[in-house]
Amino acid sequence: MATLETGAGSSTIVFAAAGADHEVVTPDPAEEGRIRAACDALGISHARVRFHIGPSHEVLPSLPERPLDLALVDGAHGFPYPILDWWAIAPRLKVGGKLLLDDAYMPPVLVLLDALGASDHWELAPAISYRTAVVHKRGDGLLPFDWEGTRVGGAMSFRYLPPPQRAVAAFRHRIFSTRAGLGLVGIARRRDGLRWRKTG
Repeated sequence: MATLETGAGSSTIVFAAAGADHEVVTPDPAEEGRIRAACDALGISHARVRFHIGPSHEVLPSLPERPLDLALVDGAHGFPYPILDWWAIAPRLKVGGKLLLDDAYMPPVLVLLDALGASDHWELAPAISYRTAVVHKRGDGLLPFDWEGTRVGGAMSFRYLPPPQRAVAAFRHRIFSTRAGLGLVGIARRRDGLRWRKTG
């Protein structure tokens, strides 16, 4: 598969493990070394992974064009950067290709998800996690030039999930985004780390 992501991390290792012809756009030059070292430690070839260093809104327009099967938008999350990433990636994505939008509950990402969901050229698919939405490209074409009353953006929301999952995700996020909740997550991770060391 021909793939691309903005942002880098564990997802980059997954793309490498899958053998994708993968491009990564990240502003942090040190990430390439860390990710390649992690791949080496895990025995994963990273020969087909190419890093492009710089802010995605500057790097993406300068990349050679190639048809993409899948793209992951997980770079800068401030407005309007997810939209700028989509704007540069959308023409490269094949009809039938998939766009993954990570942290889709954040308003700058959610406004893009809402706009794509109202378009004839894009179709929302079931989310792959409480924070990652999936959109299929159904055709080439621009979004409407004028606003047609479509609800876009707004406060933080998980409205792209089915109602039961939406309630669970909202509750979990509210609990674990507090200082006390983050403290509990830290304790659980340390406990898991100790358990792993004892059994490893």
